[in-house]
Formats: sequence, structure tokens, C-alpha cells
Amino acid sequence: MARPSRRPGNLPAETTSFIGRRRELAELRQKLGAARLLSVVGPGGVGKTRLALRAAAEVGRNFRDGTWFVGLGDVHDPRLVHNAAMAALDLRDQAATAPHEVVLRFLRDKRILLVFDNCEHLLDVISPIIRWIVTASPTVTVIATSREPLGIQGEHV
Repeated sequence: MARPSRRPGNLPAETTSFIGRRRELAELRQKLGAARLLSVVGPGGVGKTRLALRAAAEVGRNFRDGTWFVGLGDVHDPRLVHNAAMAALDLRDQAATAPHEVVLRFLRDKRILLVFDNCEHLLDVISPIIRWIVTASPTVTVIATSREPLGIQGEHV
């Protein structure tokens, strides 16, 4: 018997039921159909991550190379943002190649949805990285959660 194909990605499994937020979820799905960069913005504790993950799970079938979660909440050193992305994408460190080049090379021809979570404390670093990814990889879509917008051209908040 053939093994079932495993959908690539690393979205965390939901551990509780998702109640309410239908209007917000529908708006996210609609915007993801037209935009490549979507920021879910609001104060801490309002459910930005949960909403972004639910939307990503629902539209995930549209991304043949998967939906990937890059958690930045525990990243306090801005120099480690690329390493967090590499770890989330299950990429190996290549001593001769800078981490940002490894990430970009991997993403260049992929149809992927990336969820960058908890961007607010790294805006100066993550905004250029996301702008670079969206510009250099035309088939990558990004959802970012933050307490404030990233300030990137083309961002839908």
C-alpha cells in the first residue's frame, strides 16, 4: 500500500475549538486571495496568532509547498531572525552561505504561505526581510502578526 503524501509545513495543531471571528476570518481569506502580504495587527492578547493560524490552515491547500509558521516571540537578538526562519523551514545551516541567502534560495521557486508571528519587537529587522522575500519570491505569500503594521509597500493591514 502506498504511503499517503504528507503536506509540507509546520503549522501548530489547534488544541482548542475556534469560536467566533467569522467575519474577521472571511476578511482574511478574501484578502489572501488578492494580496501577498497581509498583517494582522492589534494589541497583545486579542488572538492575532490564532486568527492567522486558522486562516493559514483554511487556505493552505492553495500553496503546493505548504504553510509554514515562523515564531519570533522568543527571538530577542535581531541577528537571529534568519536563523529562526531557517529552523522553521527545516533548512540546514551552510557555513559558506549567509542564512538570508539560504532562506531566499529555498523560497525562490516555492508556492508557500509563511506566517511570521510576533513581529512587533523586531520591526526594524523583520520588515526589510519580509519585503525582500515578497519582492524576490513572486509565489510566496506572507501573513505577519504584530502590534503595529510593518510599513511595507503593498502591505494589507
